[in-house]
Amino acid sequence: MDWERFYATLPVPLQEAAVSVEGWRIRRQRYNRVFHRLLAEYRARETWTQEAVVAWRHQRLTAFIAHAARTVPYYRDLFRELGATPEDFRTLEDVRRLPVLDKRTVQEQPERFVSEAVPRRATQRCHTSGTTGAGLHFIATIDSQREHWAVWWRYRAWHGLAPDEPCLYFGGRSIVPATQQRPPFWRRNRPGRQVLFSGYHLSPAHAPAYLDAMRRSGARWIHGYPSMVALIAGYALELGVSLPMRWVTLGAENVLPQQADLITRAFGVRPRSHYSMAEGVANISECPEGCHHLDEDFAAVELLPIPGSDACRILGVNLSNPAFPLIRYDTGDLAVPSGESCPCGRPGRLVAAIDGRDENYVVTKSGARLGRLDHIFKDMVRVREAQIRQARPGHMELRVVRGPGYSTEDEAALRAETRKRVGDDMDFDIVYVDALPRAASGKLRFVVSETVREKQ
Repeated sequence: MDWERFYATLPVPLQEAAVSVEGWRIRRQRYNRVFHRLLAEYRARETWTQEAVVAWRHQRLTAFIAHAARTVPYYRDLFRELGATPEDFRTLEDVRRLPVLDKRTVQEQPERFVSEAVPRRATQRCHTSGTTGAGLHFIATIDSQREHWAVWWRYRAWHGLAPDEPCLYFGGRSIVPATQQRPPFWRRNRPGRQVLFSGYHLSPAHAPAYLDAMRRSGARWIHGYPSMVALIAGYALELGVSLPMRWVTLGAENVLPQQADLITRAFGVRPRSHYSMAEGVANISECPEGCHHLDEDFAAVELLPIPGSDACRILGVNLSNPAFPLIRYDTGDLAVPSGESCPCGRPGRLVAAIDGRDENYVVTKSGARLGRLDHIFKDMVRVREAQIRQARPGHMELRVVRGPGYSTEDEAALRAETRKRVGDDMDFDIVYVDALPRAASGKLRFVVSETVREKQ
């Protein structure tokens, strides 16, 4: 059964019930005894020296590489070809002798990255889209997902947040059918204490309803994509609506300075951000002093210099997930290292800037602005790369580089998913190309729009 389609046919009260049931299931699985133990361990390492954290990371790395070389077909063959043994790789510096692993390699042969030693019953399926729009499916242990949330809640705890804090969430989930024309454009996850707002209905006409729902909720915490949170912040300022918040946290996209300024002016608090991805090969958290720390105890992260640039490629090892090891995995994102030290005293190399996931909006016929459309491609595993281009409001092109096995069924699924995300207020064409243009850094912009400029 197509559960999303079935969900869309339900009346709003039953949709809210379905959202709450799923919220209860996630909360029960995620925040158990293992999560709380992991969170306590992560909090304890906040006071460690950088040297102690690096030693801890190397200890995890040594065991992880030995596990991968012994139980994962891809690495077993790689070590044989290199004439290497796991004992040759004990530090991050040693790992640099291995080849860089790109997403395409994993995408084309995911079964070769699955560990033979991890029972499937201890795993769950995950997927990601990433900056290029190319979908990747993989498995992760359930405990690795809890560890991912533990490192995120450590960062949130630095700013005074607790897991039971009520939250206004602005993300990419399709929780309101695209065909719905009147409020409410949000659903409540009562066990998770969340109000989930649709980003696909946020327009000048509907902004007052959004702001009224936010005010009536009584919540003091906003979390979501920078593009969406900045958009509702802009509407609040335009309409003269005061919504003081205690926390605004952002993720999944690069935070532009003008977005941070809009959010601060609208909600009276400076937004905080962190960088992560579902693959778990890197995590970067902002501390109360405003510095971004690499979470060295979570992943083994390499910042690979780009000749002629201050930026580095972000590569990493997903130490928390033995079910699907990724070693020197290229995230496709860039970061600018900082040579400074942070007065907060927490360990972790500092990053001055993260140059990735910087997306524009696209504009519908009615003037609504849509962001974070990479969700269209989450399940498109036979799409090599994709880019959205817009030259005029109400029309966009999906430029697609087809991968092996791409078929008419994939095109039909892509059209259906796009229509579900943008509704009838946007026309679109699918244009197949052999390659997509990149910046000098090698970075691919997912959305290229000539119709939108961020409001000041």
